[in-house]
Amino acid sequence: MYRLILTLVLMLTGFHAIAQCPVNIGFESGNFDNWQCSIGTVSVVNGGTAYALSPSSPTSGRHTIITAGNPQQLDPYGNFAVNCPNGSNYSIRLGNSKTGREAERVSYTFIIPANQNNYSIIYNYAVVFQNPGHSPAEQPKFTANVFDVTDGDVPIGCSSFSYTASSDLPGFQQSTVADSIFFKDWTPVTIKLTGYAGKTIRLEFTTNDCTRGGHFGYAYVDVNENCESPILGNTQCVSDTVQTLTAPFGFASYKWYSADFKNLLDTQISIRFKPLPPINTVYAVEVTPYPEQGCIDTVYTTIQYSADTVHLQLSTPQVIGCEVTGVDITGSLLTAGSSPGLTYTYYTDPALSHYLSAPKLIKAGATYYIKGTNSVGCSASVPITVQVSPPVSVPALSDVTVARPNVMDMKKAINGDTTGWVITYWLDYAATIPLTHPDSIVKSGTYYIKATNAGGCFDIKAVNVNIIEPVITPPNAFSPNGDGIHDRWEIPLIYLYPDCIVTIYNRLGQVVFHSVGYNTPWDGKYKGLDIQAGTYYYVLKLSPKIPPQGGSLTLLR
Repeated sequence: MYRLILTLVLMLTGFHAIAQCPVNIGFESGNFDNWQCSIGTVSVVNGGTAYALSPSSPTSGRHTIITAGNPQQLDPYGNFAVNCPNGSNYSIRLGNSKTGREAERVSYTFIIPANQNNYSIIYNYAVVFQNPGHSPAEQPKFTANVFDVTDGDVPIGCSSFSYTASSDLPGFQQSTVADSIFFKDWTPVTIKLTGYAGKTIRLEFTTNDCTRGGHFGYAYVDVNENCESPILGNTQCVSDTVQTLTAPFGFASYKWYSADFKNLLDTQISIRFKPLPPINTVYAVEVTPYPEQGCIDTVYTTIQYSADTVHLQLSTPQVIGCEVTGVDITGSLLTAGSSPGLTYTYYTDPALSHYLSAPKLIKAGATYYIKGTNSVGCSASVPITVQVSPPVSVPALSDVTVARPNVMDMKKAINGDTTGWVITYWLDYAATIPLTHPDSIVKSGTYYIKATNAGGCFDIKAVNVNIIEPVITPPNAFSPNGDGIHDRWEIPLIYLYPDCIVTIYNRLGQVVFHSVGYNTPWDGKYKGLDIQAGTYYYVLKLSPKIPPQGGSLTLLR
């Protein structure tokens, strides 16, 4: 089976902020509105890959909306989050894991604003595939294109990228799932659209199976909903004393310049200013992608001012969670009480230069940073400590056998240290029916012990308890002579059977004593009168589940 999985995210950028994002370009409505979907087949024609595609409504299994959830969904081969690292709520899957020469496409047509003569498209992608060994035209493939619709659907230079399944693509790692699978984590590509102001542009993404019909490919797509400059932090707010500009993440190198390009200011992803730069100062950053992953581009930002203030607070400075399920720091309860309407992003460093790619599924304990940004770009950030607990395993348990009147204490079934864990006891594996008296079990069955640590990791194991019946051995003689010694026929442990039936016969088979339950032992009388010494016979029926037992006893006077 040969697989091709690609994930990308787009950001539309320019010299200045775009007045309005194209509607639903980021699937922010949770659907395909304004996107054109197509389905069809792929084949080889004249040595090249050819598509037979027809427009369609979103087709189940081939154009699929994916909602970011908790735990966050990870790619099964590269183990990266399938949602965009910027915390987007929606993405799509283009294609599926079926074979049969299927091909799918989505496209979006929009007009570049008339005042945006310098314009770029930045998309991030992650790729996972298994090399089938076919010719390049036959391989599973993903293609991203940008067309100038105004001038007759002309492909725009430095905009067409085709990713064909191969084992020697730069920057790929071998998957731990199978030796033949390779993946590349999130990587950006920049496409320059200088000189296209006012023109109609079409974005187009296509994925296909191999043309022989035996191997498949599909893609995840997510579009950034922020259509302003990709440089973050350009708004200077009333309470700021330091200003940090952050370029788009994931490029090979960065060069920050003054607007006239006379001064190289920094070569990191972020640049920090203290004191604050003057309002309306323009800065430029040249971003260089990794080899063969797009064109060198320069994006600009202008320092703006806002009188807004942002209040960002956390309900707790520390979140504890389980390594197995991961820790989610995106919940609204965590930032309750902060300024309304904030957009949150998540970082691994205090400079806010490295995105936290999976804030819903953190599996490494560390200090992370939450940034809240309002609609005009004012922001505040706070650190949050994440503590991740390792998985829990209940120490080796022992199945237990006890004989009544002894009882089973479940605590004694655990053979190991449970310090710091909460131990609970249950009647069912799902841990929904509590065992009310785990220290005094009197009934055979399977019971369950659950261990939970401070991070919520837990383990449940079963204990088989076998409660066996005791051996009831009645005395073979007693002497009801009033001396206070053995005046009654006492039967040890008979109290364990409150519904037992005790019957005593004389030599002639006549019943001289009969009792349901044995609360009052036989005193050697029959109808209130002493009976003569001699040998008598008894039958004990302890319970319907236990066979009757009998024997003889001697009455002494």
